[in-house]
Formats: sequence, C-alpha cells, structure tokens
Amino acid sequence: MANINIQTFEEGDQAVLYDRRSREYLVYLEKSNTFESHLGNLDHCKIIGKPEGSWIPTSTGHLFLAFKPTRFQYTLNMPRVATIVYPKDIGAIITYSNISNGDIVVEAGSGSGSLTINLSEIVGEEGHVYSYDIRSDMSGAAESNLRKFSPNYKNVTFKIADVSETLLEQNVDAVILDLPEPWHSVDSSAKALKFGGTFLSFLPNVSQVSDLVEEIKKHPEFSLINTVEIIERSWDVSGRTMRPSHKMIGHTGFITTARKCTQRPRRN
Repeated sequence: MANINIQTFEEGDQAVLYDRRSREYLVYLEKSNTFESHLGNLDHCKIIGKPEGSWIPTSTGHLFLAFKPTRFQYTLNMPRVATIVYPKDIGAIITYSNISNGDIVVEAGSGSGSLTINLSEIVGEEGHVYSYDIRSDMSGAAESNLRKFSPNYKNVTFKIADVSETLLEQNVDAVILDLPEPWHSVDSSAKALKFGGTFLSFLPNVSQVSDLVEEIKKHPEFSLINTVEIIERSWDVSGRTMRPSHKMIGHTGFITTARKCTQRPRRN
C-alpha cells in the first residue's frame, strides 16, 4: 500500500471552521487559545494535530468542520483596512492582464492585500510583484496579510510611493491599478510596461472609467482598450430543484485594460 501524506494542523497555522449552517470562522491556531462561539467553545489544541477535513466537537457537543483556508476563503475573512478586491474580480484581473509564472508585475494600491496574495502565487518564485501604496498603514496591512497566508514569501516588494510620480520599474509585464484616479498614472505606466504588456485598472464608478478611457485614448502607446464588469450568482441545488440563491455578488467594479504597442505610423 502506498504511503499517504496526511497534512495536519500545526500551531501557527490558520484554520477555517464551518458550523452547521456553513458559516465560516477564520482562526489563527495557538495552543493556549480558545475559539468561542454561540455553539460552544473549542480549544485550539483540539484542532492542532488533526488532519484537514476533521470534525471537531465544541464544549456543548456541536461539530465544526476544519480546513486550511484557500486563497478565496482567506481573502473574504482576512483583516482589512480597505475594501478588498473580491475573488470574482481577482480571477478576471489575472486572466485579462495575462499574468503567468515568472512575470514582473506592478500593483498600486496595496489595500488590504487580497490581490497581492494572488499575484504572488501566480508569478511564483521566478517572478516578482512590486506593490505600491501612498499610505503606510495600507501597505503594512497588506504585507501582514500576505505574511500570514504565505510566511516564506520572497517575491513581493512593498513600496510607499505615488506611481503617478515615482514608478522605477521598467520592462514589466503588467501594471495593475486599484486607484481612485488612475488617469494620472497612464504616462508612468506606459514607461514601465514592456511592448505587449497590459495596463489594467479596477474602478467602482462608470464616470471614473469614462475619464480613464479618454486619457488612455490620448496616449500613442496604448491600444485595444476594453472594459468589463463581472457579476457572480450562486445557485441552490437540491435534487432536481434548482434556483438562484437569494444572495449574489453584484457590481463591485469595472475592469479596464489596454495593451502597450509601438506608435501607429501616420499616413502620408
């Protein structure tokens, strides 16, 4: 019989606990701590040493299901100082920016780090992410959340600076902006990108998108401008009875992309 490599919870790990209604609770495991809930208390030491997918009883006999958090779960449950980029948008951002293993990416702003965590995973050890924010508390929160999810990361550099004024990286594969006024950073983004690289902006309001697109159109090194909105709706499935869930993640933002090209020749 082949050996089965069973991954167990260790002190210092994070765990997502699910109650009987599938509500999620993110905990940081320490032997001396206790998770307290209306369904009873649960000592962390009862989770430590157990494999993922274990059912753990509380002091009142209720059961919690324990898993290590996925990026999706961690993003929704991690500490935040700003509105996060939701997983439905993160997937689209990664796809539309064409990011892959080994790429060099500039991100601004860092926010709470939800996008940073995923960019770090995608570019891998051979790539690098430069994450900018003008606020030190935002940058610190993003770095803290990244370190909790990936303690040994080495491929992200956090910077306190305004990318519209200071963007030192060159020949990068993608520039991703989660900023209220990204049109101020179109020129600096063009200088940083390699030819064929992707400029991407995430904005909540369509009026902001309009201002951004008009600025991009003025720039001779950008083409293929595109704007999309991602809507996510879950479904309740019970046998042959299927219906849309009462809850859905509707509008969160618009994704606008453009590609860097050589300047278009003028007609004679």
